[in-house]
Amino acid sequence: MFLGKMNKINFKKAFAALILALVIEAAVMPEFSSRFVSLFPQDSRDSGMLDYVHGILKENRTGLGSIEELKLAEVILVESVKNKIDPLFVLALMKTESTFNNWSKSMNGALGLMQILPSTGEELASELNMRWKGDGTLFDPFANVRMGVSYFSKLQDRYKDTETSLTAYNMGPGRVDAGVEGVEPVFARKVLSNYRYFRERADFY
Repeated sequence: MFLGKMNKINFKKAFAALILALVIEAAVMPEFSSRFVSLFPQDSRDSGMLDYVHGILKENRTGLGSIEELKLAEVILVESVKNKIDPLFVLALMKTESTFNNWSKSMNGALGLMQILPSTGEELASELNMRWKGDGTLFDPFANVRMGVSYFSKLQDRYKDTETSLTAYNMGPGRVDAGVEGVEPVFARKVLSNYRYFRERADFY
């Protein structure tokens, strides 16, 4: 219990410092400013966002211990801010992909919370200077989230459209670039529906 409280106190300080750095960046980079403001409400700078994200994780069967869930909430917030994505959107993507089950494995071999294929994970690990220890790396929840958030951010920068980016995340950018016809954006709509749900439950939006 004490360790959990200390982790939360230390994270609040680190998260506040990171938010401040991004606000400063927004001041000198106008094109970044509007995107940042739209994703992070003023009130999310306090502990409300951390408590909310942690609460969502605790409500679900993550397969993780309580301290791991708290750390995971912290990682979600930090990686979301770094990649300029709303943490609740990350939760929505995670819920759609794995229903928050850290040990989830899809029929096509995608693994972990954000359902990353090992081939994609190995490539992302190299880009992020992370140690790749085989497929099992994707069952490390913190590594998985870091990779998944970074990957979606790259797709968003590439396609400039959330629905298309989500489709590429789910089907692979190759199929999107090939212009596969007749594919309904079912996955994207599920993610956006979950995102609306998480936003409606939050009291800081």
